[in-house]
Amino acid sequence: MTVSYVFLSILYAVLGVVLLIWPTTVMNLICYLFGAILLLYGIFAIWGYYRKDDRKGSAFLGLFLGIVAAAVGAVMVIYPPLIQGIIPVILGLYIAIDGLLSVKRTLELRRIDYAHWNINLILSLAVTALGILVIFHPLLAEETLFRVVGAVLLYTGGSDLWTLYQLSHCTKEYRKTHPVDVDPLDL
Repeated sequence: MTVSYVFLSILYAVLGVVLLIWPTTVMNLICYLFGAILLLYGIFAIWGYYRKDDRKGSAFLGLFLGIVAAAVGAVMVIYPPLIQGIIPVILGLYIAIDGLLSVKRTLELRRIDYAHWNINLILSLAVTALGILVIFHPLLAEETLFRVVGAVLLYTGGSDLWTLYQLSHCTKEYRKTHPVDVDPLDL
């Protein structure tokens, strides 16, 4: 479990640097990539509906989803700015949720009597607040907002790595002084 958190934290930091350096390119790439995927999915779903001889309710739902996916995919490929306004909100929501998960990990540090758990709590709450800022700040231009998202992701990755390091280190120390048969972090 910790390895996946470390990998995700490093990925946040790398994505943050990429967003800081090339925000417009990343926005366009995301739109074109997801647009093409949705468009292809929609086309195959529509094609699959007309290839079937037995068209029941579930097949019609597949046709409907195919039409919607193809339409959204086409909009993303033809007119990316429409979708680019939504992407930062989704990323901000993800960052805020990650911040809340980091608060949970910080409370584990407090539970095992880590002396400086409050620093990690401040870092975690800052990540949550920055995620909320990204979601609700309507005045930032999309390119600037993507740079803000990049900075927040870079900060999130760094603070998550720091919290995970502290949690791992403190857990090892705690286990030396408090041997248990059941690992309290696995519960």
